Amino acid sequence: MNNNVINITGNLEKYTLQIKKHLINLLQEKGFTCSEEYNPNAKLNITIGGDGAFLRGVRDSNFTSTIPFIGINTGTLGFYPEINPEQIEQFIDDYINERYRINEISLIESEIVTKEITKKIYAVNDIVIKRMDMKTIHLNVFIDKNNLEKISGDGLIISSPMGSSGYNLSSGGSLVYPSLKTLQITPLSPIISNAYRCLNTSIIVPPEFEITIYPERKEDYYIYVLADGVPFEFDGLEHANFRTSKNSIKMLTTGAFNYWDVIKEKFL
Repeated sequence: MNNNVINITGNLEKYTLQIKKHLINLLQEKGFTCSEEYNPNAKLNITIGGDGAFLRGVRDSNFTSTIPFIGINTGTLGFYPEINPEQIEQFIDDYINERYRINEISLIESEIVTKEITKKIYAVNDIVIKRMDMKTIHLNVFIDKNNLEKISGDGLIISSPMGSSGYNLSSGGSLVYPSLKTLQITPLSPIISNAYRCLNTSIIVPPEFEITIYPERKEDYYIYVLADGVPFEFDGLEHANFRTSKNSIKMLTTGAFNYWDVIKEKFL
């Protein structure tokens, strides 16, 4: 028996719920079974909302899903969701007739090592490191085991190519085309003075290189980590590693997604 289950998730906004109900009715008419909770045996994940709904859907899959994702945009920015509500019927027709392709989206993998635990954290867009009390943090940065510099400032962002257009761009980082599979280090409000010296620009790192940070001072042991906006707190940080993960997520596109068009539409 062919698998015809489709996972559908979304935010709780009134308009999103209307679109969700409409989508479920259309899919059921075509013989699909819709699951409003994550089903690991489904054939497709559809998120409804903005980028937050898309990223939440990926988190619900525990970053291990081989089921492709596609988003319907009922939010504001909508970088990841490529389908507008008025295109739903055309999308279903394209999907049934296999007029689509699957793209691989790289993930950031981090390893936070404290005196008590080692925890792996994954992200699609970015991982942000700050001090728990939000004061100036001092971090020694190593790239491929080479000591680059000490970053002193509000913190740093480790971003993926897809995430480079988010917080990273707002903080002075560079846009990176998604297929490049790099990591980018962007300091947050770096201090440049006679007392502190560090780069005030982002650094783009190839995927085979690992980034490691070490806290310099006792006060820097207590950190606040944001992975795609989801907060984690850690006491007694010893070091943290960041790399391009061997895991990836699959993103279904009907050809409507064009990176340069999205950049132009959303940011220019």
